[in-house]
Amino acid sequence: MKTILLAGLAALTLGCTAAHADGKIFVQLPDLSSYSGVEAEQFLTRVVMANVVSSNCAGYEITEEDWSLLTDSADLLAYGQLKLSVDAYDDGYYKPAFDAVDQPGTCDEFGPDVEKVLTELVGHGGAREPLPDQAKAYEEWRALMDRIEAEAKDASATKVKTKS
Repeated sequence: MKTILLAGLAALTLGCTAAHADGKIFVQLPDLSSYSGVEAEQFLTRVVMANVVSSNCAGYEITEEDWSLLTDSADLLAYGQLKLSVDAYDDGYYKPAFDAVDQPGTCDEFGPDVEKVLTELVGHGGAREPLPDQAKAYEEWRALMDRIEAEAKDASATKVKTKS
């Protein structure tokens, strides 16, 4: 009976962790704090394009670990470095990337950059393997994302629009 109870508890714990993470695999994220201004904008464009191309172009598919590295790195740049609002991030980066992928030749043009972007992210300390403790990784990731998203929201709220 004790064994069944322990097995049930273990399954419940694993189920809760997966539910929290929504199936996401967590990897070591790179340190992108050296990026700012135009350099951060340019690299964010490349990271987002690599994400969109790898998800939509045959021959450029990536692993779930690589996908996490790309998407979380894009968030680090957008919210952490550039302090973008969600709308500015989507409108300025993801919308153009999805528009581009609908055009002929985009996959061939940007597909080779997917591996280059992943290699650059690894060069900044990111990893393409899952972290050993996914439950702990989720907690740390959630805290980081909550912090940088709040900082970006605060920064965009204090920006004053001027007339052109």
